[in-house]
Amino acid sequence: MRIAELIARSLASFGVDRIFHVPGESFLALLDALHDCPAIDLITCRHEGSAGLAAVADAKLTGRPGVAAVSRGPGLFNAAIALHVAEQEAIPLVLLVGQVDTPNLDRGAVQEVSTLSNLSKIIKGAYRLDKPEAAAEVLRRALTLACSGTPGPVVIELPEDCLAQPAAQAAPTPCHLTPPVPAEPVAGRFAQVLDASRRPIMIVGGQNRTPEFRDALQRFSVQYGLPVIAASKQQDQFPNDHENWAGQLGFFASQEHIRLLEQADLIVAVGTRLGDLSTVGFRYPRQGTDRQKLVHVYPDPDVIGSRFQTDLGIPCDALAFIAPLLETPFRRNQATEWAHAIEHTREALHRWHGTAATAADTLGHVVYACSRKLSPDGVITTDSGNFAAWVHRIFTLHPRNRLLGSACGAMGSGVPAALAASLRYPGRQVTAFCGDGGFLMNGSELITAVARGLDLKIVISNNGSYGTIRSHQQRTYPGRVVGTDLANPDFSLLAAAFGAKGIRVNHASQAIEKIDEAYAHCGPVLVEVICDPDHTVSDSL
Repeated sequence: MRIAELIARSLASFGVDRIFHVPGESFLALLDALHDCPAIDLITCRHEGSAGLAAVADAKLTGRPGVAAVSRGPGLFNAAIALHVAEQEAIPLVLLVGQVDTPNLDRGAVQEVSTLSNLSKIIKGAYRLDKPEAAAEVLRRALTLACSGTPGPVVIELPEDCLAQPAAQAAPTPCHLTPPVPAEPVAGRFAQVLDASRRPIMIVGGQNRTPEFRDALQRFSVQYGLPVIAASKQQDQFPNDHENWAGQLGFFASQEHIRLLEQADLIVAVGTRLGDLSTVGFRYPRQGTDRQKLVHVYPDPDVIGSRFQTDLGIPCDALAFIAPLLETPFRRNQATEWAHAIEHTREALHRWHGTAATAADTLGHVVYACSRKLSPDGVITTDSGNFAAWVHRIFTLHPRNRLLGSACGAMGSGVPAALAASLRYPGRQVTAFCGDGGFLMNGSELITAVARGLDLKIVISNNGSYGTIRSHQQRTYPGRVVGTDLANPDFSLLAAAFGAKGIRVNHASQAIEKIDEAYAHCGPVLVEVICDPDHTVSDSL
């Protein structure tokens, strides 16, 4: 068995069944090993950035490490956006990087890059398989590290000549660790803190995305009288029509959420590190003399208490915290005034119920038409941009739905995420929402979807601009638009050239008919929506 086969078998042993890659001559031996490894599906992508972002999305769907393989130098730096996203969103990612052969290591060979010295701030670890006798140990350590504590990205360098050398050990198998549980019973202490509050709010992150957690979360919210706000891009964690649903925190928090967080006297943070987005720029929970109490649940003990004074810190898995509390007789009802505040927030954040079919509101009507088609287990992906506000406002998601979006704002993620979802769930409906700018970054993966015969739909908001930046530009420097306009192709014709079905929506009055046509087609469909660059989402909400 060569080191190349050892890598393939190790990945399969750790539950990896898919690798997204752009081929490189430095890891041809690994590709050769994967030829005889039917347990792993090798997805050939058109850009290392989209391969990495697809792997990140796949990890979100499975809870296992997403894996991408790229060549050194340009390949590594093209894929670095996925490393950044994985670090920002705590997603387990393993990036395999072809490297120069061992005699030329650290000699400045063509395309040679030291991963650790260049990317140490955004990765959990960097490993190099340059010692065949220790290769199995290194693989086990790297694959385990990606998922442990706060999950994140790990890079494994593969010197070209080492891949062909014989392996000294068998492929490692994972150590099946149970999720971290509370070190001591916390039901009584939690009930005491909760009983002392009148206006508690729960902020739920994406640390645990399993169906079991989502079911338990809903029952927990009812039993303990806790309204739920989802962290950014976690809208699918809780039923959006539930009376305890208080909406999703966006990249820029709404005034409704700010008012709600300002009034809260207790924040229960579950499955989130409490970064700047989930705390509105580290404003909540409030510190100082009028400090808001905080209960923080997260598996990594280094996170708890690192930024905020914490009244009850519980370093454990989100489900391991909630499940035992469901077995207690404790029940608590929300105060009437607080329940009304939650209802007001929910209605304010989902208040678009359709307007007259004007050209200015075309995208809103298209998103509404798509929401009518959402299947009970449909998957939605969003690229970054203001257009996504329509999706979050109009779609009503339930726990069987999945939402894949870039919480850290990385553009170009919408199509790779849809590719990953369609491959992972071939029988489920998948719809991607993109801006014209984001689509042209990684939209070439549409051809990968065509080649694989995937049934996914892509909706592009074509306003001829980097719309989010343009809106900020107009507010800061009125009438001085520069550097944010885009020249675009005819996206519907581009789709046809790719072998997909192309549809164009020029006016809101066409939305229902065109979207019905799109979802009636079996196979990849691209829907181009012509939008006004000077008409922002907020104008219609």
